[in-house]
Amino acid sequence: MMKIIAASALLLVLPALADDFASADFAVAPRLCVQHAGQDCVLHLTLSWQQRQPACLYQQSAPDRPLLCQSEAAQVKLALPLQQDTLLLLKDQASGKLLAQRQLRLLTVDLQSGEHLLNKSRNGWWLLQ
Repeated sequence: MMKIIAASALLLVLPALADDFASADFAVAPRLCVQHAGQDCVLHLTLSWQQRQPACLYQQSAPDRPLLCQSEAAQVKLALPLQQDTLLLLKDQASGKLLAQRQLRLLTVDLQSGEHLLNKSRNGWWLLQ
């Protein structure tokens, strides 16, 4: 009898949970910004999300300042300067409830150090160190 009650309760709760997860369909591309040493990195994002309620996009470093808010599903383009790895947060506009989050990565490439290593390997003197 307890198993039937537990199964019934689970069947009542699962659709509500599925609605919460379905409301957080959130896509971000690209999620990696390659920065050359000494230069700024601006990530040109394509964002899309689908949910029933209006939502706002925030950067973790500024959780009180929305980057943008949308009342309906759409594909949005956004140029976002990055100084470090950051987390994008999608929140319900009315309640502030977190719907989804995506990590953005910053990769710094120093072409001068790569050339230096390449020259060392060509000369072979690094073997003696």
